[in-house]
Amino acid sequence: MTVGSRTRRQFLQAAAALAAATSRTKMWAQPTRSSETKEKIRGLMVDAARVPENLAYYRRVLDFCSDWELNTLQFRLTDDQGTALRFASVPSLITHPHAFSPDELHALATYGRTRGVDLQPEIEAFGHTGYITRSPAYKHLLDDDPHGSAEFTGIIPVHPETPQLFEKLFREVASIFPSQYLHGGCDEVNWGGSALSRKALQTRTRADIWADWLNQLNKLAQSHGKTFIVWGDYVLGKQPDILPRLDKRIVIMDWNYWDTDPAPFRKSLDRVRANGSRGIGAPGLISYRWGPRPGTSQLGNIDAFADVYLASGNPASLGAVLTNWVPSRYIQNSLWDGFAYAAVAFNHGSATARASAFQRFVERHYGAQGNEHWSEAFKLLYDAAPLYGNSDSMPLKSRLPVPFSSEAELATALKTRIQPVNPFPHIRELLAQVQPAVKKNEADFAALQLSVRYLDALFDRESIIQKTAATSRLDHNSAQQLICSIADRDRALLDDLNKDWDTGRPSDSPAKLAPLYGMAPKDQLVFQWSRAAAFSAELAATPDRLLAILRSAGLPVKD
Repeated sequence: MTVGSRTRRQFLQAAAALAAATSRTKMWAQPTRSSETKEKIRGLMVDAARVPENLAYYRRVLDFCSDWELNTLQFRLTDDQGTALRFASVPSLITHPHAFSPDELHALATYGRTRGVDLQPEIEAFGHTGYITRSPAYKHLLDDDPHGSAEFTGIIPVHPETPQLFEKLFREVASIFPSQYLHGGCDEVNWGGSALSRKALQTRTRADIWADWLNQLNKLAQSHGKTFIVWGDYVLGKQPDILPRLDKRIVIMDWNYWDTDPAPFRKSLDRVRANGSRGIGAPGLISYRWGPRPGTSQLGNIDAFADVYLASGNPASLGAVLTNWVPSRYIQNSLWDGFAYAAVAFNHGSATARASAFQRFVERHYGAQGNEHWSEAFKLLYDAAPLYGNSDSMPLKSRLPVPFSSEAELATALKTRIQPVNPFPHIRELLAQVQPAVKKNEADFAALQLSVRYLDALFDRESIIQKTAATSRLDHNSAQQLICSIADRDRALLDDLNKDWDTGRPSDSPAKLAPLYGMAPKDQLVFQWSRAAAFSAELAATPDRLLAILRSAGLPVKD
């Protein structure tokens, strides 16, 4: 196909050059944001509560926030897995082996202030409180409702010891972080099963107890000069009759990682405003739905929140923070492009983000000139990102499997006769084409390539066995050749995943070496791949086991 006398490729190159010139002469020259938006919270979130990462990495995130006009970094300190802060006031909590000292986190917060970024602490104070109730010293505070979700935890809100404990925790956190805000969590709570809670529920409603507890926490935060923030899943959704009972000074953080229509967010913020309260929007990048890469729908989720919480002018909005969950799900430095997209959407609006966010990122972060190869690579990368799940409505190509690491898991995988088309070899080719243009942050680009290589290996790992078995009857020698090639690739990839992990995370981190409390195999990419590599190595040593598995799955093999 031609356009005039030019080929399609020449036309695209000319268009990319024009777009780049436009971005430099027009987009970069426009006002960065309105004065109203400038005053609002615009930030990122790090989940140190699940996996503490190196302090150098958190300083890099603060630098990134400053460079991209983000003024807030929400720092999650605690969750069911443990606390990332070594509390001096309550030393008997479940504490991560690589938790930080108060001095280290105070220094980090001070560094953030020098970069114009507010480090906001989050400490779970109702749900996600396993860091307390898993400790022998505080197991009596567990409030587990057998009729609630076994996935979630809770602490007894009516126990007299509970507010005393949080007075100590809040006081210490307030002394470490100079931020005016203190986030108390209070999402995904399973409570009501303890004798004390059951007794309280005989005379009071769940909404009453909920509101009383949040108001108590707010008083504790206020006593230390902090504005209290809570997640909004119960307050705005599951139990909305809590909201009118709350102190109006409590800030409601509206989280939702699946909607791309601004309407539900606008409705929630209008309710917050009508109640006389204030809210913060919380879109998601990596959440429970995704593996190492988010999909295009997450960009729409960011856009929708930016439109409502930053561009609408609603006075009840304090701003927006991009959440990013469970570091062991992804490769550390592979997601800067997603952070940059949110920064552009938060500062310049969703339309500008859709038109130029990735081009800006390529030019500013990689020092490269945007062109059609970069544009295609990022479009395909987000479009192709698979989700976890087995819904019948989910296209097969969109499902992200957990790498098989046992005979039973391999047998289950082989039952799926139709294998999805693997889009990641083409994306790897596109990234290889643009790699010579990368002049800055080469290690970050390598991390991006590693994430795509992982997805490529993950998809190919299952399909290659079926394809080979379907085209030729395997015998001992051919089965050994096949599984040895898989095992060699698994081992090589594991070596690079470990090397990447050790660069920015503790090399002996439990999240890398063992199952984490409350985490599924899908939540620990490197650890699960290490199990998968060990299993493929076992099969390579005993290829007849592979033949037996294939035979049991109904695939043709030679006797």
